[in-house]
Formats: sequence, C-alpha cells, structure tokens
Amino acid sequence: MNTFSTHLREGVLTGLMNRPRVHNALDSELRAALAGFWDRVREDDEVKVAVIAGVPGSSFSSGRDMKETAEAYQQAQTGPDWELGGRTGYPVDTPPGKPVIAAIDGYCMGAGLKMAAECDLRIAATSAIFGSPQAKVGRATESPLYLRRIGVPAAVALDMVFTGRRLDAQEALHYGLVSRVVGPNSLLDEAYAMASIIAAFSPTVVAGLKRGLDSGLGDLPSAVASPLWKSVTAMYGDTPDARKGAEAFVNRPRGQED
Repeated sequence: MNTFSTHLREGVLTGLMNRPRVHNALDSELRAALAGFWDRVREDDEVKVAVIAGVPGSSFSSGRDMKETAEAYQQAQTGPDWELGGRTGYPVDTPPGKPVIAAIDGYCMGAGLKMAAECDLRIAATSAIFGSPQAKVGRATESPLYLRRIGVPAAVALDMVFTGRRLDAQEALHYGLVSRVVGPNSLLDEAYAMASIIAAFSPTVVAGLKRGLDSGLGDLPSAVASPLWKSVTAMYGDTPDARKGAEAFVNRPRGQED
C-alpha cells in the first residue's frame, strides 16, 4: 500500500497521506514522500496551488510515529533516518514556494500540527481535533512559536503546550487556527474549491504574496515592512497581470460584480 498519493487537476496538486490505521503518523517513509511533494509543488510549473490532507475518512496526522522512534532508540540509534538525514517532511524545511491549503480531519497533533501551521490556509472538518502533546512524551517542540505566528492567542497556545489542552474544530475556528469548518464529507471538495479560486487569480500577485509572507515581513514594523514588501513581492506597477486585470474590468459585461 502506498503511504502517499498525488493528483494534479487544473493547476491544483493534491497530496493524500495514507496511513489511516495509525492516524497518518509521520514515519521516515511518509516524511520522505512529503518532502518530495513540497519539491514537486515548487518545481512543477503546472502546479499553482497545493492541498495536503489525509485520505478521506482518516486523520490529518497524529504527529511523529513514536513506534519508529522507540525502535530507533532500542537499536542505539540517535533517531530515525529522517532526523539524521534532514528530510523532515515539514514545508518550512523544503519550501514549496506556492500557496498550500491543509484540509484537516481527525487528529492534527504534534508534528502534524506543525505541518498544518506551516501551510498558508487551514480548513477543518467538524470532527477535527488539534493538540500539542509533546511535553507528555518528552519531545521537543516549537509549538509556542508557530502557533503564535499564525495568530493563536498566547494564553491558548501555552495552555495547549503546557497542559496538553485539545481544541475541537469550532474552538480552532474561534482562535484563528483555521479559517473555515465544514462537514467531513465536504472537506476535500471545499479545499479544492478554495485552491481552484487561487489558481485562477493573477499569478504575479499570488506569487508575490507568497514571497512576501515567506520572507517574514509581517513580523516587522509597518514602516520597515511596507517598502520591503513592495520590492520583495514584485507585484506592483505596470505588470502584465495588472494590464490584463484593468482591461478585463473595463470590458466586463454590464451589471457583472467584481
């Protein structure tokens, strides 16, 4: 059984993790497949947007495969192969360079939560559960950093990290961890619809937004960030997309909304 599969349709590359019996726990094989997925998103010109999810009916990811980790320690290794080789499977370590949507069902925990947080957009099924249980099992974690970076309030992020508090989908929506909550049967369709909208928009502006966000300019004071944003994103001025957009606006059918 393949632990990971991909499907490309109209500029949207969907990657599905397929270890449902262990809630898509991230072992070396799955991490390597994810790293390859991010490479393809970045390098394939046909790909405009990516969606990452578990196969329908499965969790997004319960996090690190602790069984593999325990076996590595028993064999006197310092850690699984992915730790030694650096192919973590996290987007931040293999930057995709294009917008990524995480479609989350079931467990989104630990390393799975980190992967989701490093995506640009996150939507959840009503059955999704979010948590950061690393302190319980002795694993290091960057949860306070990436949860705060995506806007989760400090009090909530630290509650999750220090006490293992879990959030359901509605709480995740309330605290800004996700932007939408849908029924489980609609999750992938909703993610694809979102991705299709982005894929149809101006490639100059979408690519510029991604560059600006990945550069971390949002963490700088606005007086510093604004001029840098203009130069880094390269989406201002007389671009081909700007010309096309203006022409399309002028020539749109009467009464048509923007």
